[in-house]
Amino acid sequence: MAAKRAIKREPTLRDEIAASGETPVDAAAAAERADREDFAFLAREFLAWLCWHADVEGGTFEQAGDVAPFAITVGARVALRAPMGGVTDVALKGPTTGLSADLRYALAGGLSVREVDLALEQGDRRWTFGLSADNFDLKRVKLPELLTEEDDEPIEERLMLLGALDAALRVAFAEFLGVRARPAWTRTTMVQIREWLEAGT
Repeated sequence: MAAKRAIKREPTLRDEIAASGETPVDAAAAAERADREDFAFLAREFLAWLCWHADVEGGTFEQAGDVAPFAITVGARVALRAPMGGVTDVALKGPTTGLSADLRYALAGGLSVREVDLALEQGDRRWTFGLSADNFDLKRVKLPELLTEEDDEPIEERLMLLGALDAALRVAFAEFLGVRARPAWTRTTMVQIREWLEAGT
């Protein structure tokens, strides 16, 4: 009886990792990281859209549920990131950064907004803060002036003001997603944004 011939198989990635002594890739962690990277562009698009919306449309947002109307304007600093393999990050600073041709020129050149200083006004209240595209982190938050001076009240009032800022930003992001998800995004909004960008070049 003839001996069975051994079938030679090609080494798999798992075999190569085992042979190299490297730590195997955790499939769940890799999938979670891929999801984050897939949707990170939305944060960058949102910040760029906010810059356009503030400059062209006054940055106003209508009443939404319990959230009173408010307006968002671009502050004195915008940090932009070059595409992968590009030069370095770029920071624009100045009193009217959001209205500057430099910002539009940078965006038209393929840079994306990494972080932007913003001001949010709602009635007689005004917040200033930085908003980062990395995990939507809030930075350098300055709250409106507190109304009460009681020892135990300021903490509650600060939390209330932070909650109001968070609620307004959720409204702004929801409006962006509503616009972004419509077919009109490509036909209308992107055309308007391109015209805005071209005006800065």
